[in-house]
Parts: sequence; C-alpha cells; structure tokens
Amino acid sequence: MTDSQSSAAAVRRIAIAGASGRMGRMLIEAVRATDDCQLAGALDVPGSPAIGTDAAAFLGFTSGVAIESDLRAGLKDAQVLIDFTRPEGTLAHLAVCRELGVQAVIGTTGFSDAQKAEIAEIAKDIAIVMAPNMSVGVNVTFKLLEMAAKALSTGYD
Repeated sequence: MTDSQSSAAAVRRIAIAGASGRMGRMLIEAVRATDDCQLAGALDVPGSPAIGTDAAAFLGFTSGVAIESDLRAGLKDAQVLIDFTRPEGTLAHLAVCRELGVQAVIGTTGFSDAQKAEIAEIAKDIAIVMAPNMSVGVNVTFKLLEMAAKALSTGYD
C-alpha cells in the first residue's frame, strides 16, 4: 500500500443529519476543517428549504454534497452518521444505518428508557457513540460527579 492509499483509507466519510440547523452547520464546518474527514452526506427533513442546496453553501464553498431528505441517498457514501436531531428522527436514522452498516455518533437528547434500550439493541450490530451532551465542561462535570459519588458513597446525602 502506498502512502497516498494509506492516507485515503484513513479518511472517514461523514454524513450529517439536520444539516441546515445550527448544530448541523457547525458539524459541516468541523468536518470540512478536518483533514481525516470528508463530508459524504447531508440530511434534513422533507420540506426543508435547504433540500437540494449544497451543504457547504452557507460557508461560501461548494462541497459537491447536496442536502437530501432521502435517508438512503444521504447515507449511500457515508461510513459514519453524526446525528443531533430529535429522538424519533435519530431512531429512524439508526434503523437505516443498521441496514447499511453505517456507524453513528448521537448527540440527540431526550430519549425515553425504551428508546435507549432500542439504541442499545441496534448497537449490537453497528458501532454507536452516544453522548447527549458533547460539551467538554459537562462531560468533565459528569466525571467529577462520578468520582465524588464513589469517594462519598457512605455517610453523605
């Protein structure tokens, strides 16, 4: 394998759900700025005025990736879906990801226990990273709370 083949193999093809929303746009910008990631799909809800437009147009660039409402079309070239949408949408996306073998990163919040169980079941078939709050500060706080709970496990309210 040549160095160029090795480099090309390391590039992850990413699809973004909710591409025209605030977080979707931030994710498209982050993917575009990352050397080892390539935007491979952009999804939004049917009826969105962004459908058919270039996913990076808001940045003043042409990505060659049109925002799609057809989930299968939006995922056809992707290895990973990043989803910060709504619980019902995320679950619908995961069902298709499972069929297509597309991995997922979930930042969606508000899942019920039954929905979390459904995600756990799907995770038996595809890799899923689920972190409902991607903020570094919040995740550090979770870790500190976990450590405090262990240290103060008895005798404290």
